[in-house]
Amino acid sequence: MIDINYYDTVTLYKVTTGGYGGTKIVSSSDDVACLFLQNTGFNHSTNQDFINSDAICYPDPENSFLIDNHYRLEGMYILAPMFDADDDDGWYKITAVTVNKNILLENKVGNIELALKKTAKLNLVS
Repeated sequence: MIDINYYDTVTLYKVTTGGYGGTKIVSSSDDVACLFLQNTGFNHSTNQDFINSDAICYPDPENSFLIDNHYRLEGMYILAPMFDADDDDGWYKITAVTVNKNILLENKVGNIELALKKTAKLNLVS
């Protein structure tokens, strides 16, 4: 098996619904080593300017936070302020999780791919 050097670090936030107006309350979080790839764009449509962004994150599959959550990370939030950007610009929501296992030889998780979508900052997180 090839060792991967995880050069980036992101913070994953597990949230629960606050019950009022779709508020989200952070129930747990952890810093996770990863490889992070982003694509950012600018669009103008129906008299509005907006920034859209898709990203892919490959977290370290041996991280205890991921294992404790059984790799069920969809719906969690990620703070990834890459290139020294402001934290407010670094928020993503996990939309899909692909857990890749080597099922023929060792049946171990080799890597995890997280599909991310740009989102607004979580309230009460500084």
